[in-house]
Amino acid sequence: MSEQPVETQAETTPGSTLPNTTPETETVKGELYDAARAMLTIEKLRAEIKELKPKARQAEELTQAEQKRKEAEMTELQKLQAELEKARSELKRTQLDELKRQAAIKAELPLVFADRLRGETPDELEADAKLILGALPKAPKTPAVSPTNPGPGASQGETATQQLARIHGQSINPFDPSWAKEHGGGVVMNEKSLTKE
Repeated sequence: MSEQPVETQAETTPGSTLPNTTPETETVKGELYDAARAMLTIEKLRAEIKELKPKARQAEELTQAEQKRKEAEMTELQKLQAELEKARSELKRTQLDELKRQAAIKAELPLVFADRLRGETPDELEADAKLILGALPKAPKTPAVSPTNPGPGASQGETATQQLARIHGQSINPFDPSWAKEHGGGVVMNEKSLTKE
């Protein structure tokens, strides 16, 4: 038995949203399909959805209010336990930050990279610090060169008098007549030549 669709004409009247059809308009998957009845069902479902939306919002508000009420009813012990858990998590984070800093120092990694280290144990953190350090570009090592003309205000090194004092281990006063006589030189001035007659 083959089912063939029954052809009918669908007419719409002005001002109506549903087409005027006969009850048996066509066959869909072996069942009769009535477009008018389907449109009525769709309209009923839309109306139900409009009615249920405010109720859904109201249910959500009631759920939130119930949650707030439960939080307000928490005992003092529960509040203290929640604060304790928060403090423990902050302590753990602080300890991990300190471990990261120590691992960076041990691996000679710049401290700015300490926050980027991954791991939980000191060994894991140190291995990661070495890995990051190996990935950083190396600065070329240049020999220390002293400038030929360092400019004003720069350190000039030792003077000749300072070098002699360092070598001989004593202070040298070239104007001291006794030192000049002992070392065979210098300018010897008599006291008479210093005073005018």
